[in-house]
Amino acid sequence: MQDSLGIMIKKANNALSRDSDHYAKSLGLTGMQISTINFIANNEHHDLFQRDLELEFNIRKATCSSLVSKMEAADLLIRVPAKDDGRYKRLLLTPKSRKLATQIEHFFETSERRMARIIGANTAITYEALRQITVAFAAPTKAND
Repeated sequence: MQDSLGIMIKKANNALSRDSDHYAKSLGLTGMQISTINFIANNEHHDLFQRDLELEFNIRKATCSSLVSKMEAADLLIRVPAKDDGRYKRLLLTPKSRKLATQIEHFFETSERRMARIIGANTAITYEALRQITVAFAAPTKAND
């Protein structure tokens, strides 16, 4: 298949992941950990739970549970019982990860500007198309589709 859109999206994703992982490694973290710190830091105005990470990053429950456990063990976040229901654990940044949050935010802002420069005036259209692809492919494709 020539000029496969799916393969090009995969290559772009791999390049972004490698860039994120490379930066994260300089901080002693993983790409997913810096993404998580950035997400929590940008959404601290309301309670965040593990389910919010699963939805934001489109990851499975087991993957998210492992991520949160490792970040908790590394003193990057803590789980605190929710005010309304103690069965639910809010995710909060620790002082250690809070110190890194500004640097991490700067990295992601720089990455966003680089992508916007490359895409140019079509940034909003590209974003919407990628969002629609994400929604359309959320359910697995059946063999006879």
